[in-house]
Amino acid sequence: MPKKQGLRPVERAALAYLKRADPLLYAAAIPHRGIHAVRIRPKRRNDHLFASLAKTIVAQQLQTHVADTIWARVKTACGGRVDAVSVATTPSARLRRAGLSGSKVKTFKALAKEVRKEGLDLRALASLPHDEAAAQLQKVWGIGPWTTDMFLMFSLGAPDVFSPGDLGLVRAMEKLYGLPRNVSADELHAIALRWSPHRTYACLVLWEHYDMNYRTPSLEEGDG
Repeated sequence: MPKKQGLRPVERAALAYLKRADPLLYAAAIPHRGIHAVRIRPKRRNDHLFASLAKTIVAQQLQTHVADTIWARVKTACGGRVDAVSVATTPSARLRRAGLSGSKVKTFKALAKEVRKEGLDLRALASLPHDEAAAQLQKVWGIGPWTTDMFLMFSLGAPDVFSPGDLGLVRAMEKLYGLPRNVSADELHAIALRWSPHRTYACLVLWEHYDMNYRTPSLEEGDG
Protein backbone atom coordinates (compact mmCIF):
# COMPACT_ATOMS: atom_id res chain seq x y z
CA MET A 1 0.00 0.00 0.00
CA PRO A 2 1.27 3.55 -0.70
CA LYS A 3 2.70 5.48 2.23
CA LYS A 4 0.01 7.37 4.11
CA GLN A 5 0.07 11.14 3.78
CA GLY A 6 -1.09 13.97 6.03
CA LEU A 7 -4.77 14.48 6.75
CA ARG A 8 -6.77 16.52 4.29
CA PRO A 9 -9.49 18.87 5.60
CA VAL A 10 -12.21 16.50 4.36
CA GLU A 11 -10.67 13.67 6.37
CA ARG A 12 -10.30 15.76 9.52
CA ALA A 13 -13.95 16.75 9.22
CA ALA A 14 -15.01 13.14 8.65
CA LEU A 15 -13.09 11.89 11.67
CA ALA A 16 -14.56 14.57 13.91
CA TYR A 17 -18.03 13.69 12.68
CA LEU A 18 -17.61 9.92 13.08
CA LYS A 19 -16.26 10.36 16.60
CA ARG A 20 -19.71 11.62 17.56
CA ALA A 21 -21.91 9.69 15.12
CA ASP A 22 -20.30 6.23 15.15
CA PRO A 23 -17.60 5.70 17.80
CA LEU A 24 -17.06 2.08 16.66
CA LEU A 25 -16.19 3.13 13.13
CA TYR A 26 -14.14 6.04 14.45
CA ALA A 27 -12.01 3.61 16.47
CA ALA A 28 -11.52 1.48 13.35
CA ALA A 29 -10.46 4.59 11.42
CA ILE A 30 -7.62 5.62 13.74
CA PRO A 31 -5.00 3.17 12.32
CA HIS A 32 -5.85 4.29 8.78
CA ARG A 33 -5.61 8.06 9.07
CA GLY A 34 -4.30 9.55 5.84
CA ILE A 35 -6.11 7.13 3.52
CA HIS A 36 -8.13 9.85 1.82
CA ALA A 37 -4.99 11.49 0.46
CA VAL A 38 -3.74 8.12 -0.79
CA ARG A 39 -6.87 6.71 -2.38
CA ILE A 40 -9.00 9.66 -3.51
CA ARG A 41 -7.45 11.69 -6.32
CA PRO A 42 -10.28 13.35 -8.27
CA LYS A 43 -9.74 13.75 -11.99
CA ARG A 44 -10.60 16.99 -13.76
CA ARG A 45 -10.35 16.23 -17.48
CA ASN A 46 -12.99 14.36 -19.44
CA ASP A 47 -10.43 12.11 -21.13
CA HIS A 48 -8.98 11.09 -17.77
CA LEU A 49 -12.47 10.49 -16.42
CA PHE A 50 -13.36 8.36 -19.43
CA ALA A 51 -10.28 6.18 -18.89
CA SER A 52 -11.04 5.87 -15.19
CA LEU A 53 -14.64 4.84 -15.87
CA ALA A 54 -13.49 2.36 -18.51
CA LYS A 55 -11.03 0.85 -16.03
CA THR A 56 -13.83 0.50 -13.48
CA ILE A 57 -15.91 -1.33 -16.08
CA VAL A 58 -13.01 -3.72 -16.65
CA ALA A 59 -12.85 -4.36 -12.89
CA GLN A 60 -16.46 -5.54 -12.58
CA GLN A 61 -16.52 -8.97 -10.88
CA LEU A 62 -12.77 -9.51 -11.24
CA GLN A 63 -9.90 -9.84 -8.82
CA THR A 64 -7.73 -6.72 -8.86
CA HIS A 65 -4.64 -8.34 -10.38
CA VAL A 66 -6.71 -9.90 -13.18
CA ALA A 67 -8.41 -6.59 -13.92
CA ASP A 68 -5.04 -4.81 -14.01
CA THR A 69 -3.68 -7.31 -16.53
CA ILE A 70 -6.71 -6.96 -18.80
CA TRP A 71 -6.61 -3.17 -18.50
CA ALA A 72 -3.01 -3.10 -19.70
CA ARG A 73 -3.98 -5.21 -22.70
CA VAL A 74 -6.97 -3.00 -23.46
CA LYS A 75 -4.73 0.08 -23.44
CA THR A 76 -2.43 -1.63 -25.91
CA ALA A 77 -5.38 -2.65 -28.10
CA CYS A 78 -6.55 0.98 -28.13
CA GLY A 79 -3.16 2.29 -29.20
CA GLY A 80 -1.93 3.23 -25.73
CA ARG A 81 -4.77 5.61 -24.88
CA VAL A 82 -8.27 4.65 -23.75
CA ASP A 83 -10.64 7.46 -24.65
CA ALA A 84 -13.96 7.83 -26.45
CA VAL A 85 -12.34 8.05 -29.87
CA SER A 86 -9.96 5.11 -29.48
CA VAL A 87 -12.69 2.88 -28.02
CA ALA A 88 -15.12 3.82 -30.78
CA THR A 89 -12.59 3.06 -33.51
CA THR A 90 -11.00 -0.09 -32.05
CA PRO A 91 -12.64 -3.22 -33.49
CA SER A 92 -14.72 -5.17 -31.00
CA ALA A 93 -12.82 -8.35 -31.85
CA ARG A 94 -9.56 -6.71 -30.81
CA LEU A 95 -11.06 -5.70 -27.47
CA ARG A 96 -12.28 -9.25 -26.98
CA ARG A 97 -8.78 -10.58 -27.65
CA ALA A 98 -7.48 -8.18 -25.01
CA GLY A 99 -9.61 -10.03 -22.48
CA LEU A 100 -12.90 -8.12 -22.32
CA SER A 101 -16.08 -10.13 -22.21
CA GLY A 102 -18.67 -9.54 -24.90
CA SER A 103 -20.85 -7.60 -22.46
CA LYS A 104 -17.98 -5.34 -21.41
CA VAL A 105 -17.10 -4.64 -25.04
CA LYS A 106 -20.74 -3.63 -25.53
CA THR A 107 -20.51 -1.32 -22.52
CA PHE A 108 -17.25 0.21 -23.79
CA LYS A 109 -18.85 0.94 -27.15
CA ALA A 110 -22.03 2.32 -25.57
CA LEU A 111 -20.01 4.61 -23.31
CA ALA A 112 -17.93 5.90 -26.21
CA LYS A 113 -21.11 6.65 -28.14
CA GLU A 114 -22.73 8.47 -25.23
CA VAL A 115 -19.65 10.64 -24.71
CA ARG A 116 -19.03 11.38 -28.40
CA LYS A 117 -22.51 11.67 -29.86
CA GLU A 118 -25.02 11.99 -27.03
CA GLY A 119 -23.17 14.61 -25.03
CA LEU A 120 -22.49 12.79 -21.76
CA ASP A 121 -20.16 15.18 -19.91
CA LEU A 122 -18.38 13.12 -17.27
CA ARG A 123 -16.78 16.13 -15.63
CA ALA A 124 -20.16 17.83 -15.19
CA LEU A 125 -21.40 14.90 -13.10
CA ALA A 126 -19.34 16.20 -10.18
CA SER A 127 -21.75 19.13 -9.77
CA LEU A 128 -24.89 16.98 -9.76
CA PRO A 129 -26.64 15.35 -6.78
CA HIS A 130 -25.78 11.67 -6.44
CA ASP A 131 -29.09 10.40 -7.81
CA GLU A 132 -28.90 12.60 -10.89
CA ALA A 133 -25.28 11.70 -11.61
CA ALA A 134 -26.11 8.01 -11.17
CA ALA A 135 -29.04 8.29 -13.55
CA GLN A 136 -26.82 9.89 -16.20
CA LEU A 137 -24.21 7.14 -15.91
CA GLN A 138 -26.72 4.31 -15.83
CA LYS A 139 -28.20 5.37 -19.14
CA VAL A 140 -25.13 3.64 -20.57
CA TRP A 141 -25.76 -0.06 -21.21
CA GLY A 142 -23.88 -2.21 -18.69
CA ILE A 143 -23.16 0.50 -16.12
CA GLY A 144 -24.95 -0.32 -12.89
CA PRO A 145 -24.88 0.86 -9.27
CA TRP A 146 -21.47 -0.60 -8.32
CA THR A 147 -19.64 0.95 -11.27
CA THR A 148 -21.44 4.22 -10.64
CA ASP A 149 -20.48 4.24 -6.97
CA MET A 150 -16.82 3.46 -7.65
CA PHE A 151 -16.61 6.16 -10.31
CA LEU A 152 -18.24 8.79 -8.14
CA MET A 153 -16.00 7.93 -5.19
CA PHE A 154 -12.61 7.46 -6.77
CA SER A 155 -12.77 9.46 -10.01
CA LEU A 156 -14.95 12.42 -9.03
CA GLY A 157 -14.18 12.43 -5.30
CA ALA A 158 -17.84 12.59 -4.27
CA PRO A 159 -17.81 12.74 -0.45
CA ASP A 160 -21.08 11.01 0.46
CA VAL A 161 -21.33 7.75 -1.50
CA PHE A 162 -22.18 4.35 -0.03
CA SER A 163 -21.89 1.18 -2.13
CA PRO A 164 -24.00 -1.68 -0.72
CA GLY A 165 -23.25 -3.78 -3.81
CA ASP A 166 -19.55 -4.06 -2.98
CA LEU A 167 -18.92 -7.45 -1.40
CA GLY A 168 -15.80 -6.35 0.48
CA LEU A 169 -17.70 -3.46 2.02
CA VAL A 170 -20.57 -5.72 3.05
CA ARG A 171 -18.18 -8.21 4.66
CA ALA A 172 -16.39 -5.38 6.47
CA MET A 173 -19.64 -4.10 7.93
CA GLU A 174 -20.69 -7.60 8.97
CA LYS A 175 -17.43 -8.03 10.87
CA LEU A 176 -17.26 -4.60 12.47
CA TYR A 177 -20.89 -4.46 13.58
CA GLY A 178 -21.40 -8.18 14.30
CA LEU A 179 -24.07 -8.52 11.64
CA PRO A 180 -25.36 -11.82 10.24
CA ARG A 181 -24.00 -13.01 6.91
CA ASN A 182 -25.64 -11.41 3.86
CA VAL A 183 -27.54 -8.84 5.87
CA SER A 184 -30.20 -6.91 3.97
CA ALA A 185 -29.35 -3.81 1.96
CA ASP A 186 -31.90 -1.85 3.99
CA GLU A 187 -30.04 -2.58 7.21
CA LEU A 188 -26.72 -1.62 5.61
CA HIS A 189 -28.21 1.64 4.38
CA ALA A 190 -29.58 2.38 7.85
CA ILE A 191 -26.11 2.01 9.36
CA ALA A 192 -24.48 4.01 6.59
CA LEU A 193 -26.91 6.87 7.10
CA ARG A 194 -25.12 7.57 10.40
CA TRP A 195 -22.01 8.53 8.44
CA SER A 196 -23.64 11.01 6.06
CA PRO A 197 -22.31 13.43 4.78
CA HIS A 198 -19.04 11.47 4.99
CA ARG A 199 -20.04 8.06 3.66
CA THR A 200 -17.23 7.86 1.11
CA TYR A 201 -14.63 8.26 3.83
CA ALA A 202 -16.43 5.69 5.98
CA CYS A 203 -16.27 3.23 3.09
CA LEU A 204 -12.52 3.81 2.76
CA VAL A 205 -12.10 3.05 6.45
CA LEU A 206 -14.12 -0.14 6.20
CA TRP A 207 -12.17 -1.41 3.18
CA GLU A 208 -8.87 -0.72 4.91
CA HIS A 209 -10.05 -2.28 8.17
CA TYR A 210 -11.23 -5.40 6.37
CA ASP A 211 -8.06 -5.70 4.29
CA MET A 212 -5.91 -5.46 7.40
CA ASN A 213 -7.88 -7.91 9.52
CA TYR A 214 -9.92 -10.30 7.40
CA ARG A 215 -9.15 -10.20 3.68
CA THR A 216 -8.76 -13.46 1.78
CA PRO A 217 -8.52 -13.76 -2.02
CA SER A 218 -11.99 -13.57 -3.57
CA LEU A 219 -13.88 -12.12 -6.49
CA GLU A 220 -14.73 -8.46 -6.32
CA GLU A 221 -18.40 -7.52 -6.43
CA GLY A 222 -19.56 -5.60 -9.47
CA ASP A 223 -22.41 -5.00 -11.84
CA GLY A 224 -21.87 -8.01 -14.05
